[in-house]
Amino acid sequence: MRTDPGADAPRPAGRTAAPTLLRSVRTGRGLRAADLAAEIGVHPMSVLRWERRERLPGPAHIHALARVLDLDPTRVADFFDDARAAPPVSPAPGYRGCALRPLRWSAGVSAAVVARRAGVPVATVYNWEGGRARIPAHRIAPIAELLGVPHDDLVSALATPTPIVLRPAAPAGPLRRLRHGSRLSQSHAARLAGVDRRSLGAWERGEARPSLAAVRRLARAYGLPVATVARAAGIDPPPLLDHRRWRQGDLPRVLRTLRAWTGLTQAQVARRCGCSTAAVRTWESGRTTPSARLMQRLEQTFGLRAGALDAIR
Repeated sequence: MRTDPGADAPRPAGRTAAPTLLRSVRTGRGLRAADLAAEIGVHPMSVLRWERRERLPGPAHIHALARVLDLDPTRVADFFDDARAAPPVSPAPGYRGCALRPLRWSAGVSAAVVARRAGVPVATVYNWEGGRARIPAHRIAPIAELLGVPHDDLVSALATPTPIVLRPAAPAGPLRRLRHGSRLSQSHAARLAGVDRRSLGAWERGEARPSLAAVRRLARAYGLPVATVARAAGIDPPPLLDHRRWRQGDLPRVLRTLRAWTGLTQAQVARRCGCSTAAVRTWESGRTTPSARLMQRLEQTFGLRAGALDAIR
């Protein structure tokens, strides 16, 4: 299948739309068109038009749709196949430019540079590469010179059909699968967890790891045990989160661990306990020990049972 790598192409008139695969999968996952649009960086109206096949996406958006909806890219591409224009019966003057993009990629040349050398707008280069317009014969020489290939070799390459191959989408990571299982879009999940959508995307791709506090908020948003979300994020919860491992003298380390787990700063703990930030700092360093009254407030701050911290002073 050949797809249009440029902007959306208008749907040819006279075609009958098949049952809408994209809409049924989207609604089955509990996603609004606006949620799907936010995840792939387009306007919600584009999503609705794609679902009705009134507009046709290019390869980048086909991959994005497949990734968000957990579909094979080929299946998404096939959905748009019968809505694409049939090739003309007799070729128009000039050369088809479907092979131009891989050639300029190999040469490390951008579409803007090709446009400047050929003396055309950048949109024209994308139209050539998308098969929506042909390259005039008098534009071949400057393009060949720019790409560093002989004129005749460029003509031969352009005459050779070069379909765009859709690579299989990367498998969804465990953290993304948990979100999909909770039927939440990335944007919605990020809002519930109080994090940036880009940060959540980086965690799902394994490019970064969330903090303990963020794991706890994600678990609450997904309605799952914290340990499940922590494992999916590649995080081993600190051993001192388990009160059964506490020993006498562990109070400073336990306080630091609990504060990291809840995502609180020393200043926030101090405000909740009604003391100074310096006091919290000395407790966590082991230089001083909280009074009985402040110990009770610490237990309330971290959601512990009464007296839980007394045994590890």
